[in-house]
Amino acid sequence: MEFRQLECFIAVAEELHFGKAAKRLHIAEPAFGKQIKNLESELGFPLLERTTRSVKLTPAGRAFAEETRKTLRQSEHAADAARQIAADKAGVVRLGYESSAAPAILPTFMKRFRNFYPDIELVTLECSLGGLSKIAEGSIDACLITRSSKLPEGFGYTCILHDTALVALPAYHPLAKREEVSFSELSGTVMLGYKGARENDPSNQFMAEIAARYGFPYRREAESHMALLALVAAGMGFTPATGTMSKLMSGEVAYVRIADPGIIVEHGLALPLTGQAPVAKALKNVALRLARDLA
Repeated sequence: MEFRQLECFIAVAEELHFGKAAKRLHIAEPAFGKQIKNLESELGFPLLERTTRSVKLTPAGRAFAEETRKTLRQSEHAADAARQIAADKAGVVRLGYESSAAPAILPTFMKRFRNFYPDIELVTLECSLGGLSKIAEGSIDACLITRSSKLPEGFGYTCILHDTALVALPAYHPLAKREEVSFSELSGTVMLGYKGARENDPSNQFMAEIAARYGFPYRREAESHMALLALVAAGMGFTPATGTMSKLMSGEVAYVRIADPGIIVEHGLALPLTGQAPVAKALKNVALRLARDLA
């Protein structure tokens, strides 16, 4: 059994089309088909059901695909480790994280990074006052952020995880028991946002845009998400939230899904487009791998 055969099988298992899978691996279709045929011959059972119109995985093929993906991931890890040793990659990389993104991806991101790059020291810093500003001033190399709008110029971004857009309301609010709510139903309610160093962050700009669009009174009252939630619990207004934050202060704050279309919430890695430390490329590699595994 050859590594190339496994790559070919995973490609056709994901594409369910021989021509597309062959093109994906830059192999002529006849040669690609031969790789699959040889693999099935070695295994002694069919992995695919083929007709003139479709390609399907057999039950054995589905089980084999799951284990093969694990094998390929392990081989990639081994290759990365070898490259790291060969290139003598070592040093320190500084990763910031915003409180809104931390529960969703920080623990898994850190574990993956330390597995893939054991010789690089990962230093983390909570950026409750805005990750992008910390990148711009050079105090961190990259930051895990929550994005709801386009980032300013000068920053690159890799999405790792899509999330659910919610609003945080006081637990006693008349709409708190609803499964979903539209912004128009909150007309006249104060929207709470960030003040201080976070005023120019994309998350705050997103809130300001929503407030202007729906006519909400907009007050910048806090410098962290937890402080905003405390103000919501006190009945001072509402604030946008995400699914991964919905367990915070759950006895005093209710989280309701936003019904309005086009509201994007995702968590990912922000990096500077220029002046990036060479060792920081390891952060992007982990972000890309994690995004693929969570897709």
